[in-house]
This record gives sequence, structure tokens and C-alpha cells, in this order.
Amino acid sequence: MKSNSGLSIQLENCLGSISAEIERVVLAFSGGVDSCVLMHLLNAHPAPLKILPWHINHGLQAVADEMEAFCRSVADRYKLDIEVSHLNLDPDMANLESEARKARYALFEQALTPTDCLMTAHHAEDQAETLLLNILRGSGSSGLRGIAYRRTIGSSILVRPLLEISRADILAYAQRHRLKWYDDPSNKSQRFNRNYLRHQVIPKIKNRWPGYLESIRSVITIQAETQQVLEELGAQDYQQVRYQSETESRDLLCRNTFQQLSYSRQKNLIRYWLKKYDCASLPQSRLNELIRQLNSRTDSMPVVSGSGYEIRVYNQCLYIVYKNSQVPLRAGYEFNHSARLNIKELDLKLERKSIFLRLNQKDSGQSIKLKFRLKNQGPSPDSHRLKRLFQKHKIPPWKRPVTPQVYLDDELAGLWF
Repeated sequence: MKSNSGLSIQLENCLGSISAEIERVVLAFSGGVDSCVLMHLLNAHPAPLKILPWHINHGLQAVADEMEAFCRSVADRYKLDIEVSHLNLDPDMANLESEARKARYALFEQALTPTDCLMTAHHAEDQAETLLLNILRGSGSSGLRGIAYRRTIGSSILVRPLLEISRADILAYAQRHRLKWYDDPSNKSQRFNRNYLRHQVIPKIKNRWPGYLESIRSVITIQAETQQVLEELGAQDYQQVRYQSETESRDLLCRNTFQQLSYSRQKNLIRYWLKKYDCASLPQSRLNELIRQLNSRTDSMPVVSGSGYEIRVYNQCLYIVYKNSQVPLRAGYEFNHSARLNIKELDLKLERKSIFLRLNQKDSGQSIKLKFRLKNQGPSPDSHRLKRLFQKHKIPPWKRPVTPQVYLDDELAGLWF
């Protein structure tokens, strides 16, 4: 069992690793025994800390307001201000655990500043549960690292100082210091996968293998090292395969160079590329299908969907295409001889002189129109020339409808991209 000083040392090590620029510790405060122990540790720390407990009221159960009131009373006892946010989630929504977690962290990410440090009271059993859940979900190697001890969150950092402390040690600390906490009744509901593991599966594992927490910690450490190697390899391959396009804000992947990698490195590179641009990983089956199609006929143009994006191929390059809602555009926009044109739908602001610079033409007072290819629109008399321009500038098919066509005195002069 960890001694009183043992938990304090864990916290001391955690605080010692935090940048001196951090001015405030924001504690994710549920009112449970774990967060109450972390609150006590923070307030007992000899160094002066600016602490802000933040309670999230999910609105999912009848006692939600009672839990909030308890958290407020604890903050009052420590003479601390408290932040309280209400989510009011639908208790019948699919993947409730996951959606509630996403909503919590989205709130934190939006509000935290670079001088904040977010702390959560996750402990060793939380780590074990997360690893088992990720295994059962079929997570890739990154998921087998479990919960990160430290990571960035928005412009701030998130640390978990109790991650190597057992639930038993935390409970013993709370009892020794006669702390009060609120037992969330939802923790007993086996509707949630985590609670099922906690109450039905892990006790049997612990009974059979008493040292299971150490074994899991060892697996996570090894997996974290393995994942670091994979990311370093992915970064090397990325430098060889990436292609910087003049018309894209994100790097593309060159298909020909990509095909020279081994099958495993191709998959690893796709994962690295998606992570670089904050895209969720592809499910294993879709990733396998993408690799299969990319290595088949060179003229194949696979479209594989991820969460909020698609991977597409054009001109032998791989693109990440976000699934944005359809932009409501008009067929044409006119300058009317004004110096500027603002197309709010595309967040596009143009100056008259910049258009002539791009087209390498002299401004002789011509009228300027920007036109777009709209659905259900009849064939344009400039269709063949437009096609050649799109091909010349390598504009992929899905971007052509929102690529402005520039007309000077009603004559097609070029594209704006």
C-alpha cells in the first residue's frame, strides 16, 4: 500500500514535470473518492497553487444536481471558486460513455489556456479497464498504450498524477484523512461496458492473477515504446511519400512512392498521415480495403470513408477530403467595378488588382464575374476549355464545383484557387 507520503511524492513528481509557465491547475472534479483525494493532495501541497475545480453536470440521472451541490460544498470548504458546466445529454443516446467523455474534453479544450494545467484523478484500475476495453474493441497499437500519463489538450496540457496508484491506496488515503466523497450511483450500472469489466471481469482476473496491475503496466510501457518507434518510422516514410500541392493546405501522398513501401509500412503511414491532420483512424477493414485498392490497378480511384472525412485519389495522389456540408452558391458573382468582392459562402475576399496579377493581364476597366459549376446546370459553352484548365491546374473533381471561374467582359480568363 502506498504511504501517505507515497501519494504526495507522485503528485510532487507530476508538478515538478510541469512548465514554470503554468499558473493554474484545473481539476476535473466529479466529487468521487478519486477526485476528492486529488483535491486534498493539491490543497495540502506546500507550494502555493492556484486551483480551480471544474464539475461537469451531465444531467443523466436524478441525483445529478445533488452531486453538483456536493462538489460546490467541497470547493467552499477549501475556499475555492468552482466552475460548473451542464451538458444535459440524452441518456438514451448510443455510445453514451464515449459521447459524454468527448463532450467533457471538448469543454476543457475550448476553455483552457496555455497557462493552465488540467488534472484528472484516473488511477491504476482505470488504466487496466481502458486497456481491456481497447483490446475488446479491436484497437490498434496506439490504443494498447492505455491512458496517457501526460498529453496536450488544445493549447494546454493534461496530466494524471494518480495513474500508477491503486484504487485501494486511494481509498485508504481518503479514510485516513476522513475525507467525504459522493458515490455516483451510475458506477454500479452494468449497462456501461467499463462498469461491467469493473464489477464482473476484473475481480476474477485479480483473484487469479493478484499482480495483474503490474503486468498491465509493463505491457503499456512496452506498447508505448513500440508505438513511438512506429511513429518515428511513419514520420520518415511520410517525408519520402508526401507531396506538397499548390492548391491544397494539407500534404498529399504520392501513390507511386507509397506503393514501394511494404504492406505494413503502408498501413502505418496512413495512420500517421491521418493523425497528423487530426483525423480519426480508419477501421481495420476499411484500411485494408484502401491498401488493397491502392496496390491494384494504377487507374483505380478508391474512395474510403472515415469519421468526418474521405480518402480519395486523383492524379496519382492521395487526398484527405473533409465531409463538409454543401455550400449554397449562386451561379455568378460580379465585381461591379468595385475594388473588392466578398463571397461569404466560401469565406473568400478578393481584390480586383489581385485577380489581374494572377491572370497576368492589364486592368483596362473590364467587368469581372466569378462563376461556379452548379448541379442541374446545362452545359457551358466553355466546358472544354474549363476541363483543360481544371486538368492543367490539377483541380480534383470534388473541388471543381467550388473553384471560381474568372470571366473578364464575359470571356473565360482563368481560375481562382
